[in-house]
Amino acid sequence: MRQAHSETGDGRRGRGFVERHRFWLTLGFVVGACVVTLFPGRLPWVNGIRWAEPGPGLHFKSIAQALSEAPIVSRSGEFSVEIYLKSGFQPGVKNQEILSFYDDEIIRPLVIGQFPRGFLLRGRADNPGGDARDDAYIGIDEVGLARPENLRHLAVNVGEKGARLFVNGRPSALELPRTIARLGEPFGGHLMLGSSNTGWRVWLGTMRGVVIRDRVLGEAELWDHAVRPGTLGEAGLERDEHVLALYRFEEGVGRRTSSSKAGAPDLFFPDRMMRPTRPNFLSFYTFDPGDQRWLPQDIGFNILFFLPLGFLLAWRRGPRMIRVALAAGFALSLGIEVAQSFVPGRSSSLIDLASNSAGALLGALLTRLPRWVRALF
Repeated sequence: MRQAHSETGDGRRGRGFVERHRFWLTLGFVVGACVVTLFPGRLPWVNGIRWAEPGPGLHFKSIAQALSEAPIVSRSGEFSVEIYLKSGFQPGVKNQEILSFYDDEIIRPLVIGQFPRGFLLRGRADNPGGDARDDAYIGIDEVGLARPENLRHLAVNVGEKGARLFVNGRPSALELPRTIARLGEPFGGHLMLGSSNTGWRVWLGTMRGVVIRDRVLGEAELWDHAVRPGTLGEAGLERDEHVLALYRFEEGVGRRTSSSKAGAPDLFFPDRMMRPTRPNFLSFYTFDPGDQRWLPQDIGFNILFFLPLGFLLAWRRGPRMIRVALAAGFALSLGIEVAQSFVPGRSSSLIDLASNSAGALLGALLTRLPRWVRALF
């Protein structure tokens, strides 16, 4: 009797390593998976906006964001925004959001962006799903620029015929025909400089000033403003009745900047990236369009990543644990994807949810492989 007891003990002797430590191994996997998948995708999470030296201006060196404290809205049926800037591209950096407006809806009314060889526009009416592959693009060679760093002035006019991009004072062929302003209806929203906290890429460069008006600007005006950047500092501009907001970024210190136009909201620089502004919950399109080639590898990685969970839960257990492992993999992945929608640089993907669940199922099925092999032979 004593010998039998010593062999069975508390039921743990004779069991394999996985069976004896199943709980702690599973808990370790869950904790590790959460740490790996929820760590901010781009560090630091701290807002990297800085005052330009020498000023005036704001320098966007890394993940950076400035937000208006209140909406900036035109009801005139016309709207325009001018950006005085200097690009600071680095090799390998792709699509970057420079300036946008946001409201209560997740798809922004207007987004102006740049990538190494061109520019992008997004408007809610022309891209209602917010899929980056449906943005309107134009190449640098099509707007007459030799290199991205030659950029000094961007402008967008929005009227009854749609939105149009101007580069260095010249009209481009980049248009959004359905993103229009209507008389009496608000167009605009809270102003955001830089990228959303859910963006993959961030704009790099220096912004010298921003002017927002409730009218469109003529081509001659825009050309003059582009070739004479000193027009931003002209006395009297802040008294123009059509100017809604005028930011010259002259303070040089602090965590906010004021508009030279009375009544316009201040811009503040949050300590941490805080404004998510693109569909980021279980999206089909979580990749930069240029990174689509990595999709098969990403799916394969996510399947392999969750394979140990299914294996741990189903090893040397009955067939019903295959369903339990699948449910556990789905639940854990769903929780991670929900949390990722709030983490800078992370994307919540329906594709990831499906591939993680498939990985847990495959891991559970692999535990049945020895029985199936013995049954065959």
